[in-house]
Amino acid sequence: MKKPLLFLFFTFALSASVNPGLLEYQKKYSLCKGKTNYQIAQCLVNGNLNYAPLRGDRSVFRTISSKKINTALRNGTLYSMFPNTQRYNKLKTYQDHLYAIKSEYTAPRFNGNSDEDIIRMKRVFNLLQNSGLAETPERTANFDTALRTYQSRHSLTVDGKIGRRTKETLKQSISTTILKVKKNLTWERISRKKPSTFVRVNIPEFKMHYYENGKHVLKMRVVVGKTKMRTPVFYRKMNNIVQNPTWNVPSSIYKKEYAHLSASALKKKGLVYNASGKLYQPAGSRNALGKVKFLFPNKYSVYMHDTPAKGLFGRTTRAYSHGCIRLAKPMSLLQKLGYTYKPGKTKWTTLKKKIPVYVVYHTAWVDDKGIVKLSPDIYGYEKTMFTKPVRRAKPKHKAKRKPVYRDAISEF
Repeated sequence: MKKPLLFLFFTFALSASVNPGLLEYQKKYSLCKGKTNYQIAQCLVNGNLNYAPLRGDRSVFRTISSKKINTALRNGTLYSMFPNTQRYNKLKTYQDHLYAIKSEYTAPRFNGNSDEDIIRMKRVFNLLQNSGLAETPERTANFDTALRTYQSRHSLTVDGKIGRRTKETLKQSISTTILKVKKNLTWERISRKKPSTFVRVNIPEFKMHYYENGKHVLKMRVVVGKTKMRTPVFYRKMNNIVQNPTWNVPSSIYKKEYAHLSASALKKKGLVYNASGKLYQPAGSRNALGKVKFLFPNKYSVYMHDTPAKGLFGRTTRAYSHGCIRLAKPMSLLQKLGYTYKPGKTKWTTLKKKIPVYVVYHTAWVDDKGIVKLSPDIYGYEKTMFTKPVRRAKPKHKAKRKPVYRDAISEF
């Protein structure tokens, strides 16, 4: 059945009126497929995400009228709706560079021809990092330096070895990287605007960053949730610090891991029953929460805390917790916040000024030196959240639930 002429005319009129710059912006920096200025702008601002697989909060949906979009296009102010941060702009610049080198980029195959592999690796390093290597089959000291730089920028173990994970990453096509950056530009566009003082935890990076008065003053390694017990993506405000915390064993963990153990076996693990028959771990050197925890009330019962199990911080991939965020240097954060640790009894402190905490999920980001870093998609959100976008209804107002803190378990 042929489509009516009026419909064809209307479709042509819509496509003809699309702003070329906005259309190009959509193509290079997003996965949106809008056909009108209105569709493109709405998708760019809000993302085309399926939130069903996410453990965390949805971003705030921003409704923009077609009149406002058309006015912004006429005035040349449409792009002011997008972030104007170093993180966003440098990620866009990196994407421009990827497109510029796409025709020259050839990934190594690692199919037995080592000379060809070295030549192709050198080309990759030259194109991505401006390494200045002569594209010959010899493995030189400069090549090894460039290899370590590549490993650092791709969240690999920096050992200068061409191991399995390094090969897998190098074999990826440049089109795969371009797609990854598009997805992360989406995350950046829908992210909340940050104040001058805040904490950011980037789950795939396994890092916590503290910004104070607009300056990046502290970073440290973190351990985040396992794949089956994912750390959620959310935003809340830190309002309390607890020194020398006790750990009250959640009933779910008790049933799975401790209910079958005798009192003597539990005692060896530093666990005892209180007068009410609840299992807990007193404050002390063996406590799963370490010497201090930082609370930002949330429905996920997740917070940041110390841990006696320091060995995991030496690993490249650090997804081992039951959802909470373990800090490698909690005392450094405590001091930056203006407090001094005092051993002994459990002490609760209410912060004089609440500090925003953003737990985010970026697998491509710009570090504090302006370098683009990439990491694996540890929770699979890149695959699951960008496949079948879901139209979101207007949010319903729900009664606020009082958060219940669930202490994280350590490796016993």
